[in-house]
Amino acid sequence: MPESPLMQTYRTNERDLVRFLARRLRCLFTAHDLAQEIYLKLHSLDHPAAIGNPRAYLFRIAANLATDHLRTESRRSALLAEAQDMLWHGAPEATPERSLIARQELARVRAAVAELSPTSRKIFFLNRFEGKTQREIAAAMGVSLTTVEKHIRKVLHRLAEARDR
Repeated sequence: MPESPLMQTYRTNERDLVRFLARRLRCLFTAHDLAQEIYLKLHSLDHPAAIGNPRAYLFRIAANLATDHLRTESRRSALLAEAQDMLWHGAPEATPERSLIARQELARVRAAVAELSPTSRKIFFLNRFEGKTQREIAAAMGVSLTTVEKHIRKVLHRLAEARDR
């Protein structure tokens, strides 16, 4: 089967894509990984011939993937820094009253999480604990971006209500 024009464009521009990604990410290994992800995305397209400017399309995908990757890494770094800060400086002084309030709040939040639908729970976990973007979750679960946004909004609202009760 002959290769599509889009895949030919990918092969022709693969080195340029990797260089483009490496400049944005400052990591050649990650750039190669994302270039492979682009390749896989291209194979999953239903109508690749409908793309008017394949080269621009490839670089737009690359820019979006680089941005998503940097956002995810930023979130992970912030969580790691917070955890390290707590290890080095310790948590705020725990009093019996603070401990009781924290345990009660945690119990309410756990109960709220247990009441979530499996879909909402999975979307929330992927977003908040695995650092996946809403767009990545939508693609992985085969749902629309709006559906993912709705689930995350609903979960955050329920958890805030549970915490504040």
